Amino acid sequence: MSQLKSSATVSEQFPSPLLAATNDPALKRTLERIDTLGLTSNLLELQLQGYTVVKSVLSQDRIDRAKAAILRRVESTVHKSIDPDTATNDDFNGMSYQHYLLFDDLVFPEILLEPKPLALINYLLGESCVLSSMGSHFRGPGGMPLGVHADGQTDGFLTDAASIANCNYALTPYSQEQGALVIFPGSHLKKRQPTLHENWKTHDETLADIMGKKLSPLELDEVNWKLPRGAVTMEIEPGDAVIWHGNTWHGGWRRDVPGARINLAAYFCRPFMSTQERRGDDRHPEVFARYADDPRFATLMGEKVFNGWQEEGPDFTGQKTSPQGLYD
Repeated sequence: MSQLKSSATVSEQFPSPLLAATNDPALKRTLERIDTLGLTSNLLELQLQGYTVVKSVLSQDRIDRAKAAILRRVESTVHKSIDPDTATNDDFNGMSYQHYLLFDDLVFPEILLEPKPLALINYLLGESCVLSSMGSHFRGPGGMPLGVHADGQTDGFLTDAASIANCNYALTPYSQEQGALVIFPGSHLKKRQPTLHENWKTHDETLADIMGKKLSPLELDEVNWKLPRGAVTMEIEPGDAVIWHGNTWHGGWRRDVPGARINLAAYFCRPFMSTQERRGDDRHPEVFARYADDPRFATLMGEKVFNGWQEEGPDFTGQKTSPQGLYD
């Protein structure tokens, strides 16, 4: 059990100047929530490594419901059944991002509000952060590995304080041959994007070289990819969540066995940023009615963002608020 009980203990356990600023009420609230949820060691990993794995976040019921909903979406796009245990290249080749899942099934808002990942996301982005997008990087056998990158921003805009953060839920097992996420411990401190030679390579050819050849699916299957130096393969189980700072480099293995790797990616940003998905979608009133008494859902949906007015003009009444610091 964590012993994070006082500002002195916070400073001793987390010597970062950022964490020592515990006179910030929002930071105190966030640290207390993290301590109550038993995530102190995860917070330390997030600070030092740029990512952390929180085990067994999702119940089996939520795993099953989320997988079923994503499979429904995929099957509606490819117009055939996909068996996540036995699918071949012919059934579904490589990776395809299944976007805008939030309103596809009631399980997705439930997962969005999981308290443990949100506590760590709040530390990275503040209590006022919003959901930028929710989707699934659905991966069948074959195709290309996911290129190594830092999310969202280009060189020159990556700072110590995160502007974006990611929570990646495994819904099927992750391993190298199953197309696992890979991540680079400490890369958030570089504050830049990786170069081509820090990315996936095969012999002396870069990822861009292979893409430029426009190989057939069969030819791509014969390419042997080398894990980039410094990368760690995330060998995790369904229900586990990987949370990382927006600067952290990450990518993914090609899947080399039958079946499908299914994840759920919840991508967050600070409220001054444009979200990947347009917020303010009023086509699903039943979802908003379900969470009418949950102020956290309203914030994540961008309903408390100050900017974005139309003819009505700015709201100075305090009903919408702007954060005053990194943590509120």
